[in-house]
Amino acid sequence: MDKFLLIIIPFLSAMALRKAGVIRDRHSQIITSYVINFSLPCLTIMTINRLDLKHIDFNVVIIAWTVMSAAACMSYFIARVLGLEGGKLRSFILVVTFPNTCFVGYPVTFALYGSAGLPYAVIYDQMGMVPLFLTIGFMVAGGRKSLSSALKFPPFIALLFALLLNIAGLTMPPVIAPVLQWAGWTTLPLTIFLIGTRITLKIVHDYQNVAASVALRMIAMPALLYVTLATIGTTGLPYKVALLETAMPPALITSILALKYNLDEEFAVASISAGTVLGMFAFAVLALFR
Repeated sequence: MDKFLLIIIPFLSAMALRKAGVIRDRHSQIITSYVINFSLPCLTIMTINRLDLKHIDFNVVIIAWTVMSAAACMSYFIARVLGLEGGKLRSFILVVTFPNTCFVGYPVTFALYGSAGLPYAVIYDQMGMVPLFLTIGFMVAGGRKSLSSALKFPPFIALLFALLLNIAGLTMPPVIAPVLQWAGWTTLPLTIFLIGTRITLKIVHDYQNVAASVALRMIAMPALLYVTLATIGTTGLPYKVALLETAMPPALITSILALKYNLDEEFAVASISAGTVLGMFAFAVLALFR
């Protein structure tokens, strides 16, 4: 529970500071830029570079690809049943398909499973979620023309660099490694603080569709995965982390895509906010009784 307080305190502090006007949009943008362009790539490089790829359970990656592909298909059909079209349809697909495996997933995984579980969260996120986000996500948001900008995503470049180092048997120089590790670890508190600055608690008129998106993202998809894993009798830390990552609220970055491609950003932010608040409560209860 002590580790989880390290999540709850920055999260609530960020919400309070934003409410008081101390934290503004420009501050959130600075934090986002630092995390995406620097600290997260550093964490990715240090984590992937140190992995023993021959003994890592890459079923975590397959689970991520399968779950998110299924979520994309399911969300499309359900959105059509709900009568959603245009930008709202695309926003609905994005928030249901992509869990917040990084900004919420990393800190929560570390709080529940420690340093042993964190590498699997990074694998699920960087090798599972990121490739699909850069393909399916950008295609849903902006069509084929958007794929060129997806390849410039800094964490993806860092992933490729780290994999090349690992396969070549190279390690980071002793002078650089501590700097990268320190910068990488700042990702955990900053991402949860950033989530707190982006949450809005205002009532939205489209609460039924918001509730549907959150239920699909945080209840239906992890429930399907849980039943599947239980049926085939698969257990172990990698699968626990995969299940936890699958249950994350909608990814914060989906709201950035919604804004960039003129989708329904208000709906995306409302779904992210509702899911994150629900997730914080659920994860706190899980940590308390674990």
